[in-house]
Amino acid sequence: MSRPTRSILTTYFFLLILFSASAEKVPTSDPTQAAPSVADPSVQSAIVDAVEQDRKRYGGAAPIPATLIGVWDAKGGSFIRAFGYADLEKKVPLTPADHFRIGSNTKTFVISVLLQLVGEKKLSLDDPLSRFQLGVTIPNAEGITVRELCNMRSGLFEAYDTPEFAQLNMKVPKDFAPRMLVAWAMKQKPYFAPGKSYRYTNTNYLLLGMIIEEITKDSVGNQIRKRLIEPFGLTQTSYPQTEAMPSPWVHGYGLQGSHKLYPIPG
Repeated sequence: MSRPTRSILTTYFFLLILFSASAEKVPTSDPTQAAPSVADPSVQSAIVDAVEQDRKRYGGAAPIPATLIGVWDAKGGSFIRAFGYADLEKKVPLTPADHFRIGSNTKTFVISVLLQLVGEKKLSLDDPLSRFQLGVTIPNAEGITVRELCNMRSGLFEAYDTPEFAQLNMKVPKDFAPRMLVAWAMKQKPYFAPGKSYRYTNTNYLLLGMIIEEITKDSVGNQIRKRLIEPFGLTQTSYPQTEAMPSPWVHGYGLQGSHKLYPIPG
């Protein structure tokens, strides 16, 4: 679900930086004294230094284009700051109001919905994949459990590494659907027998989304909205049905080799 061709969630990005991550830069005190507050300028300075170091560490020849961080303390204080640009070419600064694709963090939402359905006795984590009518043939479906999909232990091939996906050249066809991606993956030999090893593949969670839709007779997007987004008041989070982004939004960039940044379409 991490590619632009999959409808994925968009949300504000809050990178939580723990005080411990930069403890050596924050003035220490007697353990009986109150914990430092994010309102303290020295704490804020330490946080900014840590973020700037990580932007350089994980970037290429230039720092990571943009980062939005939020830190909250036990007193209810907060420190929110944007770094870098939402659009490198136009030099548009990033702001806390910008939206962007959260990619594989979508899996957290998918698994939360699935576990709610497990709690409602709609399915079991030990159910075989063969129990569900998914509209695509899964080899050895009777030997793969829902739990193994969740834990990335099914052995199924990565849907985004198929020749068919490569031929799309990141252009989404009108009839595109998760089932198409899964069908492509099923043409490839599995990496290993179910449960025998671990390999992170998007195929597992594409299938979990399809299971949610088969059980609820509803789209996975609607289930995420009704069960998570609305109840938790996530007003700036959405599961889009198209590639369109809510405005304002952050441009995505990839790293070519270890140096050059390039814009990602969509």
